Amino acid sequence: MLAKKTVPEENITKRSYVDKKDGRFVHGVRTYEVDTPDIMALTAEAMWSSNKVCTALYTPYNFVVKNLFKQFSRFANLYFLFITILQVLPQVTLSNGIPTTIFPLFFVLIINAIKDLIEDINRHRADSMQNSSITHELSVKSMSFEETKWEHVRVGSILKIFQGEIIPVDMIVLATSSPIGQCFTMTANLDGETNLKIRWVPPELMLVKDLCCTAPPTDIWALMHGAKIEIEMPNRRLDKFRATIVPRDGDGKISLGISNLLLRGVLLRDTEWVVGITVYTGADTKIQQNSGETPFKSSTLSKLTNRLTFQIVVLQLVLLVIAVCVQNVMWTSPSYLDITSSKSLLDSFYLFLTYMLLFSNFVPISLQVTVDITRFFQALVLQSDRHMMLDDGGITVRSSDLNEDLGAIQHIFTDKTGTLTCNNMEFRKCAIDGISYGSGIKRDSSIISGEAAKHQRNTVSKFLTYLSMPRAVSPRVSNTSTPRLHQTHVNISDKILMEKVKDQQDPRAVDFFTNLAINSSVVPLVNKATNELIYSAISPDEEALVCAAKHFDIVLLAHDTTTVRIRRFGKEIIYDVLHFFEFTSERKKSSMIVREHGTQKLLLLCKGADSVVLPALVQAAPNEESTRNAMKQHLSTYAVEGLRVLCVAQRELPIDVYHSWNTKYQAAKTSSESTDDDLDPIIAEIETNLDLVGITGIEDRLQDGVPDALECFRQARIKVWMLTGDRPDTAVNIGHATKLLSSDMKLIQATSKELDESGKTATDTISELFSSILTSPPAQEVALLLDDSALEIICNQDLLQQELIHACKRCISVLCCRVSPKQKEFIVDLVRRKTGVITLAVGDGANDVPMIQRAHVGIGISGAEGQQAANASDYAIPQFRCLRRLLLVHGRWMNRRMAILTLYMFYKNVLLVLPQFFFGCYCLFSGQSTYYDPLYQLFNVWYTALPILLFSVTDQDVSANMSQSFPTLYSSQEFVSIRLFWIWMGDASFSSLVVLFVHIGAFTYGPMARSGLDEGLWDLGFIMNGIVVLIANLRLALEIKCWYWFTVAGFVFSIFLWFASSYVFSSVVAFGANFYGVVWI
Repeated sequence: MLAKKTVPEENITKRSYVDKKDGRFVHGVRTYEVDTPDIMALTAEAMWSSNKVCTALYTPYNFVVKNLFKQFSRFANLYFLFITILQVLPQVTLSNGIPTTIFPLFFVLIINAIKDLIEDINRHRADSMQNSSITHELSVKSMSFEETKWEHVRVGSILKIFQGEIIPVDMIVLATSSPIGQCFTMTANLDGETNLKIRWVPPELMLVKDLCCTAPPTDIWALMHGAKIEIEMPNRRLDKFRATIVPRDGDGKISLGISNLLLRGVLLRDTEWVVGITVYTGADTKIQQNSGETPFKSSTLSKLTNRLTFQIVVLQLVLLVIAVCVQNVMWTSPSYLDITSSKSLLDSFYLFLTYMLLFSNFVPISLQVTVDITRFFQALVLQSDRHMMLDDGGITVRSSDLNEDLGAIQHIFTDKTGTLTCNNMEFRKCAIDGISYGSGIKRDSSIISGEAAKHQRNTVSKFLTYLSMPRAVSPRVSNTSTPRLHQTHVNISDKILMEKVKDQQDPRAVDFFTNLAINSSVVPLVNKATNELIYSAISPDEEALVCAAKHFDIVLLAHDTTTVRIRRFGKEIIYDVLHFFEFTSERKKSSMIVREHGTQKLLLLCKGADSVVLPALVQAAPNEESTRNAMKQHLSTYAVEGLRVLCVAQRELPIDVYHSWNTKYQAAKTSSESTDDDLDPIIAEIETNLDLVGITGIEDRLQDGVPDALECFRQARIKVWMLTGDRPDTAVNIGHATKLLSSDMKLIQATSKELDESGKTATDTISELFSSILTSPPAQEVALLLDDSALEIICNQDLLQQELIHACKRCISVLCCRVSPKQKEFIVDLVRRKTGVITLAVGDGANDVPMIQRAHVGIGISGAEGQQAANASDYAIPQFRCLRRLLLVHGRWMNRRMAILTLYMFYKNVLLVLPQFFFGCYCLFSGQSTYYDPLYQLFNVWYTALPILLFSVTDQDVSANMSQSFPTLYSSQEFVSIRLFWIWMGDASFSSLVVLFVHIGAFTYGPMARSGLDEGLWDLGFIMNGIVVLIANLRLALEIKCWYWFTVAGFVFSIFLWFASSYVFSSVVAFGANFYGVVWI
């Protein structure tokens, strides 16, 4: 089954939108007509991506060429290839034309090639397994579903997927084995979430008789043959999809959304079969669009190493020029030689190249391969640390290139829900009609302190004032509690509320819990083993709210695209679902328009953040004003207690108002010119004049060890930013609970409340608040609280951005509330750009992915919201408390080790090369080498490689317990800088002088050989080379703080290897007559 395109490629520009995940513009729509394969095979193959996926980088035919090209794109490899060529040239060679540099270069190339080959073989195997997987495609000739390979599926193919199979393409659901047109999928391969997600047959197709349950191939083909399908261009948005189907008879358009799309890579569960039509294949599928989206990150040390390499190359060129100039001067200076002609320019050029050969090891050939191997083993050590292995798993290293940055973090940006908290929601309190129900929240007394305690005292004061008023106008609190019935995600105890709901004494309370049960995306399932009703929800909040309704005997039984069925006090009620607008981070609310089955009464049910629901409420009547104020008071009280607050509202819709709005909405929805962003204002038009039904208070407990971890970061002089979508009051409470705030700390708040009450422009108010931070007494600790309103203003003004950065440098902690994913990314990017410090972002949900990828180091937590954050991160940890050990222990260790590794690699090469420069004083700077070339070339890869590798993986200057007990150690020492680099280079220069002049001076007192012969050039070079090897290893030994038996063995083996190889080279004449017998004479 293939498809033909009905519009030319150049005309597919009907609409355009921005891919919000990466800011790219995606233009146009695709339109195709379903037709027979024999007619459209060539067209489809030319127009759309093949479903054959190839993630491998190489083939057997291009591996050698392509891999060499990749490796020689690195400056160091290209540099040593040039040195190898120079060694062959007779005019400049120092090794009798033998390219000895080829051996260490070949070693580095082969190690990297083997690594690349193994990785690519694994990719080929995975690709082959996937492409050859079997699915079932509708054959027009036989009118049956026949087996075919994934790689043969094309756009327009109609597939039948059976339970337990993986979806091979992105396809629109046409029919399922369920009579109500639903199917269940598990998206763990896509986003890591294990909860089942529900997908639906479009309601219009449900009207086709026998399409679901049986799906005869002839009926499927009759339905789709000649139909035109218009879909948006391929993009990476997993939560959005727009398409329309126009049947062959042209009878109206069928509008499609993400609930009708099955994505490649998801698993079909609890559904016997599903039939769908392919709309995206191969590279166009959403999973492939998202593959490789993690941006390339390079550690700060790697960038510094590039600068150091450039500086050492400049030093090398300076020494080359000095050697050539001095040689030209000294060539004609002895008058008794009667030299009248100066050296030609060509001779000087040859001498320059000769000295380039002598100084070739100025650039450490083994630096990159040593760093790569070290990082690999460091990652293994990290992943095997049992102290970071919890019930949720251990740490996963996804980018070992950033290991050393873990020890130099200066700013941490953390999400709250699921990151600092458990993301295990419990329904604790609710307020209905001015009365608060549920017992108090028990917390440690240290949590409510400082600003939060002050806020709480104000709340209590206001509450007492209300109590002194007449009963009708005071916010009431129900204190009668009873042990709660056992219900998952519910921890509310209130006998009065239970009686009011079950006895139907309070219609408002019944409406409240009915709203919670109906207005959700929760999928009710039946556990076949126990026959119990269970709920599958994308959001833990949604599940807690539905469970709360069930706790009060209003039970969600079934939920599909057209109906919702509940059991209320033993009686089943069916609601027709006319529209459902899901919660998004932009809208901050979800709404549903329903009609009780068999009636004409229309209800708009809404729940969401108070910042969007309260402004949409109808003007309160005079006799309802006190109740409205009481509800707002409870809202503040819940926030102070650290509860997650949602407002629940509803509205009865007049039929004429609904029809007028629906006409406008359907026109926009089916228009190819409109986007999802165009629909939001239209939806908002109907979400007005709401009546506040109640308020929910959900508790999300802090994870174990979070306050201690954040306190350690504070002592380590790491600034912590908490970015949350909660209210300001909730953010302040959590700030005290996590020790980000203290009672002695001055909290400056830049929120919408302060902006509204200041009487000045928002810009001036924010600027004054920032100035107050900078003018605070030095001894006064300051923290800053920002909300989305202030951040929106700051985003658009460069001056405020600069003032924010200056103010934050003075702050101990910064809290940002009501922030969207886009604002999280903006904050991280702003601090990274304006300060230049190393940043770390940590989160657990898909909304945290932008900031995780924007920070220098991204940490993902595997949590209830799936694996998207973990998959997009550089390091994945099971819980936030593991970050403490990751940074303070392993991060500090790896930062120190990699810093010393980098400095040492340059040190030992300068130590090796400079004696030959100083030897020029004795040979008229003629370019004569003192070293035997094989010993010279093997210096990096044989004689000094193993000790530094062992050091970089295992050395500990302080114990893990001490690192955590004294967090100030984290930022107390600078391990690498340009200043330290030149100190090490000065050390190497002095040592090289000692190596040369001490031994030359010693040789002047007579022969040292047993034969009585005077030592020659190669004897001098042999002794110098041995001393250089010994000094290089001893210099590293001075840096080692923790000796193991294998560390000692590594040093002994390296030095032994030098003696052994020297003896072999000296004993076999084939290795060179000049060096023959040097060792044993």
